Amino acid sequence: MTPPPTRGRSRTKLSALAAACVLILTGCAELHPGSAAVVGSQTIPHDKVDELATALCSTNVASAEAQGQPAPELPSRGAREAALQILLDTALSQQFGEEAGVDPDQQMVSQALAQNEQGLALLPEGQREGFRVVLKEYAEGQLMLIEAGRQALESNGESEISDDQAIAEGQRLRTEFVEGIEVEVDPRYGSFIRGTVQPGASSLSVPVSDEAMAGARAEPAPAWVSGLPASQKCS
Repeated sequence: MTPPPTRGRSRTKLSALAAACVLILTGCAELHPGSAAVVGSQTIPHDKVDELATALCSTNVASAEAQGQPAPELPSRGAREAALQILLDTALSQQFGEEAGVDPDQQMVSQALAQNEQGLALLPEGQREGFRVVLKEYAEGQLMLIEAGRQALESNGESEISDDQAIAEGQRLRTEFVEGIEVEVDPRYGSFIRGTVQPGASSLSVPVSDEAMAGARAEPAPAWVSGLPASQKCS
């Protein structure tokens, strides 16, 4: 995934989204039926997580094939966790940006989408538009973080602020913002702790056997993944 263009000498890194294509604080919001997570008044439904996870799996396969490499075997569970993390990051960044009164530069958002069209074209046609929407919203959130951070640093008298400095400040301010809203995650995904979905932190079951504990790792061994049924692997 190519990150959106930025002002200044540095470039904004949409690293979370790119990393997810290969593989904070929990509040007490009411988790609605069918919801993977609730962020303030915003609901993230399970089907949206599943849709994005499927696209992330397809991205892995398509990327490997485009490079003439065998498609990696990855557990679909990891793709769902990555998908939820992306959607949570997006929701939090956008809500924080709205609270801070900043808007994303839509020209830069459009450029980000244009730069990723080649990668999007590798996806099955039915998955492209949904993934494009997620990429657009994620880019908007990141650009809102940059603008909020830049404005905060400028108000403190700083100048010649790089995008890396601006987004770091934006993320710091977003963390403060999140402490004042309610965030709840379906226990099957884990817990939302310090801005990250932690698998197993509050899951409905605890791994006991050696095989279960091997599967609970963030990056299960290839031998363990290969033993999964097809329905539990990216394809």
